[in-house]
Amino acid sequence: MKRLSALALAALAALPASAAGRAPGAQADKELSKALSLYDRAKFPQALSAFDSAIGLFPGWKTASAFRAVCRWTLGDAKGAAQDAALGLRLRPDSAQSYAARGQARMLAKDLDGAVADLRQALARDPGYARAQYGLASALSLKGDLAGAMAACDAAIRAQPDFATALVLRSSLKEKSRDWAGAAADETAALAVNPGFTLLRLRRAKDYREMKDYRDSLADLDAYLQADPNRADVLYMRGNVRYLLGDYRGCVEDLTRVIELDPKAGLAYSNRGQARVQLGDKQGAAADLKKALALDPSRADKIQAALNALGAAASPASPPLAAPRPVDKGAERNRGSEDAAFVQ
Repeated sequence: MKRLSALALAALAALPASAAGRAPGAQADKELSKALSLYDRAKFPQALSAFDSAIGLFPGWKTASAFRAVCRWTLGDAKGAAQDAALGLRLRPDSAQSYAARGQARMLAKDLDGAVADLRQALARDPGYARAQYGLASALSLKGDLAGAMAACDAAIRAQPDFATALVLRSSLKEKSRDWAGAAADETAALAVNPGFTLLRLRRAKDYREMKDYRDSLADLDAYLQADPNRADVLYMRGNVRYLLGDYRGCVEDLTRVIELDPKAGLAYSNRGQARVQLGDKQGAAADLKKALALDPSRADKIQAALNALGAAASPASPPLAAPRPVDKGAERNRGSEDAAFVQ
């Protein structure tokens, strides 16, 4: 089994000793159940607080630590996740819950075969255990078994229809098979459970855009940007969606803001130039396209063609020079990114 870092293992020595032979009390059990329920509903910061409370009531609790490891990883705390997972690896499971906990710890330690074995053991003890099915889906996805991961996700959601975290994982799997409508449907169901999970609106906006449902994509982008107005990549995407809807002034506004945030964004200049062509602002379009040419020589042929075309009437159906850039996963900070919150 692939080991965690020396730092994570060393941290075990500093953890309070779990009193051998003792079990967590009723209040600690209640806090763990609360934490797991919050995680299932994709309320990750609140879940972390409840995990902390549970472990505070029973220090060194391996099962709770293993589950908290996944929550910490979801929130981008790789160091804390490694420390918790290292403790969870020391579990000697005797129940469906403890097998599922160790399985998730093994998954974070990249022991995927061990994780799958533990999660199947959990399901052998409790075939209807939705959390074990979700963990199995995560591990199988990491192993590249998308069909198996989808089947496990389906089983988790059948057992627990409001399992928002599993719905989001399933939406990611559907995106991999280009089932944009299915992915959007799962994101819609997850948002019904947790309307405050703003990142899902961004993900659903991307799926709607793939479906050419630009109006619904725009509505989700608007909602996302109300919560996080300075995401340059999202403003760029909205600018392109507005262009595709014929809202050239809105496109110019969004791309102007992108350029304020990132003055070297060559694509923003080129697409703003295209929008200005549609508005009849040839002088502004030419200035933008020349700037794009200087910043983005890899697209010189397309940009020069657009400059050459400024002497002719612009076609109202002409597309932007480039599709929106992919969402910057690294910028999804502590909101539960698709690669961090949900194992792929």
